[in-house]
Amino acid sequence: MKWLVLAGAAIPGPVSAQQACPNGMPIEGTVSDPTGAVIPQARVQASGGETTKSDAIGHYRLPCIPIGTVIVTIQAEGFQTRSLSMKVRPGAITHADLQLMVAAVQEDVQVNGDSDIDSGAATTTLNTKAVQGLADDPDDFLRQLQVLASDASGDPTQTMIMVDGFQNSSALPPKNSIASIRINSDLFSAKNKWPPFSGGLIEITTKPGADAFHGAAFFTDSDGIFNATDPFSVTATPAGRRRYGFELSGPILSKKSGFALALEKRDIDEFNVVNAVTLDANNGLGPNGNGVPSQQTVSAPQRLWIASARGDWQVTPGDIANLSFSANVNNEGNQGVGGQTLADAGYSSLVSEYDLRFHNGQTISPNILHETHIGYSWKRTEQTPLSSTPSVQVAGYFLGGGATSQNLNNRERDLEIDDDVTAVHGKHTFAFGVQSLGIFVHDYDPNTFNGAYVFGGGSAPVLDSNNDPTSQTTTISALEQYRRALHNLAGGSPTTYQVTTGTPLVPLTQWQVNLWAQDTFKPTKKLTVDTGFRYQLQTSPGTFANFGPRVAFAWSPDKKQTWVLHARTGLFAVATDTSDTTNVYRLNGTLQRQTTVYSPSYSTPLAPIPGSIQVATTNLFSPKPFQSRSFMSYVDVEHDFARGWHASGSLLYGEGYGLIRAVNINAPLVASSIGVPPDPTAALEATRPIALGENIVEYQNSARAAGPALTLSLEQHHYKRFGLLARYGYVNFKADSPGNRTPQSSYSDKGEWGRLNYERKNSFTLFGTLNLPSKVLAAIQFDVGNGRAYDITTGTDNNGDGNFTDRPSYASAPGAGVYSTRFGLLTTNTVNGNVPANLGTMPGVIHVDMNLSRRFTLNPMDKDHPRTLTFNARSANLLNHTNVTAVNTVVSSSALGQPVAAETARRIELGVRFEF
Repeated sequence: MKWLVLAGAAIPGPVSAQQACPNGMPIEGTVSDPTGAVIPQARVQASGGETTKSDAIGHYRLPCIPIGTVIVTIQAEGFQTRSLSMKVRPGAITHADLQLMVAAVQEDVQVNGDSDIDSGAATTTLNTKAVQGLADDPDDFLRQLQVLASDASGDPTQTMIMVDGFQNSSALPPKNSIASIRINSDLFSAKNKWPPFSGGLIEITTKPGADAFHGAAFFTDSDGIFNATDPFSVTATPAGRRRYGFELSGPILSKKSGFALALEKRDIDEFNVVNAVTLDANNGLGPNGNGVPSQQTVSAPQRLWIASARGDWQVTPGDIANLSFSANVNNEGNQGVGGQTLADAGYSSLVSEYDLRFHNGQTISPNILHETHIGYSWKRTEQTPLSSTPSVQVAGYFLGGGATSQNLNNRERDLEIDDDVTAVHGKHTFAFGVQSLGIFVHDYDPNTFNGAYVFGGGSAPVLDSNNDPTSQTTTISALEQYRRALHNLAGGSPTTYQVTTGTPLVPLTQWQVNLWAQDTFKPTKKLTVDTGFRYQLQTSPGTFANFGPRVAFAWSPDKKQTWVLHARTGLFAVATDTSDTTNVYRLNGTLQRQTTVYSPSYSTPLAPIPGSIQVATTNLFSPKPFQSRSFMSYVDVEHDFARGWHASGSLLYGEGYGLIRAVNINAPLVASSIGVPPDPTAALEATRPIALGENIVEYQNSARAAGPALTLSLEQHHYKRFGLLARYGYVNFKADSPGNRTPQSSYSDKGEWGRLNYERKNSFTLFGTLNLPSKVLAAIQFDVGNGRAYDITTGTDNNGDGNFTDRPSYASAPGAGVYSTRFGLLTTNTVNGNVPANLGTMPGVIHVDMNLSRRFTLNPMDKDHPRTLTFNARSANLLNHTNVTAVNTVVSSSALGQPVAAETARRIELGVRFEF
């Protein structure tokens, strides 16, 4: 286990003037314990005999260490002695913050020297001090970590979070319980099950017990008078948030066991803003004939509790155990509201997670470490709808009625058992293990039990002055269709009505078992070769032939080892998610049955009327399912420049195949067309390949993705006044299921190949710290990126496959059903349109988050028991930039591409923290 932390994005320690040293360079940094408290009078000795001690603030400096590899040994009373290999390079001061474990909780296994070449490119390590410089609010904190993790080209919302070595992804623990964070440490390791483009990996290590008592209490407040109004709100939105809590750690039995506790509470008084278009008070289309704006500001309170407790025991000198418990409980009101979703379609939510985890590490010999992880998690999501009426979606205008989720109550229990062994033999480091995860789901899911109407617009008769139908037809908007339904006029039948009946409870058990092995071979000081292999199996659905060989090389071509080249490649397999399995089990035709009625009566939708057609839906897996697979290759070049500058460039290319998508294998056989108004009834009555009147949706491994990702990085952690980490990313991944897992046509992939819906083609990220006068510390995160892609749709189901993923076609001349857009003339008079998937691009994003802090020592004369008080001012979205999260995607709405929702506006909070 390595406890050397390179403070790349962290706060640089003080740097004194370089002494004359013709054949060497200094090593300097800070010695601290796992809580971040500095350790004065620690003895630091280099292998050449140079010795120093850390001062009152934990700072040490070895002024002249010969160029090359050196072993540094750190000793402090009450802490385990550490010996670490460091690389001293010409022209650059080596800066290393050293973190010592207390004697009661130490694990140690011999590792080979010169580990800098093996550390892996694109890895970001944040120690306790760096973590404190990030956002205090858990949501903002998570977003900042996701930005760093997604530099691996993945979807930031899919970032995996591992806590204390447990593979089962979990919620963030309390920020104050975190000792360090490693981001994307080695995504090609055989131990890792996630491919790089899955969103990246965040590995969190929590603070263990200490041999002396340490604690802290904190309070932050963000009052509405400091905060900006939502960009889409027509009234003030005085949002506020408060966060408060404490942490405490110390010994249970001196030098034998310790404990660490953390608790925090967050209260948010936020607002969700509705930005929709509806009918006027008389159910009319308003003065311009296209509806009236409906802008509502809806209170959305949130109450979050986060807690953790950990105990560590030194069972024997070579056997350490720890037991931890964490809780995350979040109550939220008026969720799901905002953008085009009206207030009555919202719900209140209770999301909770409890994790009980046991870890045991045994140092069998100086060269062998054995680790066991056993964890049990309770997860629950409850939703209470604000209305139980049928859902009403008017495509491109608004979503009202009751939420389709209704009284959702999803309970999940997870059991994880992992066992790993690491052994060092000569130039080889062998590691192997088994990972097992049992997922037990009780999903009470009454989805669309309340019924759901969709109004998509389309062809309808022209009405005369008395609202009677004429013999002529025209293309009407979804809002006009809804207006006619309310007034019982011709052409007012909803496009569809969908309702589900049966048993809401869906039970499910899934097991995932993984075997892995890896050999790290270091034939020379300049060359490292990693080979690994991974095997995975799972149940529900059963797949048993999932293999993942991996290989990696790291080589330094120059004598001073300022250049390092990395090359990695491997196969990855991703288990079928339980949400897919739940959907298949839920709509299996027995447990629940879903019925879609086309052109129903708005008042009595299930009653047969002339022109209405009922179609049932059944879900199933393909006959031979397998885990989605991907092949990834990665090349990286790193170089150390003078005065602590470090640059790297990496190129990743990946191909995913066998990705899951849902395809209606019994869709009507309807020919594609352009320029002719579609006939939904004729499409529904067309021949189906398997059975009449039924949609058979198969979850199949038929989608693929491919593309490159480029990352350029620059780091500086040498100078006294500032430190920075800057990254530029370019991603060009494409897939044939880029935004929807359901293709436009069940029988053709034409036009499906497009940009991934989470992808920002170009992005830039900067993390920086600046030591200002009067001991004020500034920390800033800046990230900017292109907008994400979105699909342009018609809002209708013209080919009768039961999915509203139909896209328009390009038109050559204006006319009925033709709309002028910034993409040119687009028409809804088409079946299987020729507009490619994810053609649109949302506006770009800019985030600037900043923190100013000043730390005061209350008892400067007592070096052994320091007490400090820290004041800080923090801002999220400092520039108050409108970061759009959703736009109108329906071409017939006359508002295609217009933003309808955005992230929160600027928030400013003030805080105080007392430590002892």
